[in-house]
Amino acid sequence: MRRWLVFGVLALAAGCSGAPVREGAVDVAPQERVVDLKAASYSFTPASLAVPANTPVTIRIHTVDTLVPHSFILEGPGGNVIVSQPLAKGGDTLVRLSPLPAGAYVFYCDKSFLGSSHRAKGMEGKLEVLPEK
Repeated sequence: MRRWLVFGVLALAAGCSGAPVREGAVDVAPQERVVDLKAASYSFTPASLAVPANTPVTIRIHTVDTLVPHSFILEGPGGNVIVSQPLAKGGDTLVRLSPLPAGAYVFYCDKSFLGSSHRAKGMEGKLEVLPEK
């Protein structure tokens, strides 16, 4: 019985000591219009993005945190949720947006910790979709 216990502890320790696995490796096609965003503890950088109207856009979000879960929520001018995407921990997540009409959009993290939301701590930003010229 004791051997099985020792074996179990060693197997558990070996499983926890491996190299970290990057969640969701991503590829960007050469023709994609890409905007980069960084997600870290309670912030998105930059906090303001601008993209052209009626153009498909991909937001590449690099998450710095490897333990804390984050998300990317995009709301339209009327408050309707357009995108709700969990973010890869310690890696990149691609969020592909369909062409959007001109206007101001809000993005934020909807996760919380001990009753305090990440958004309330400052993890939000603005996506400005600029009119066509």
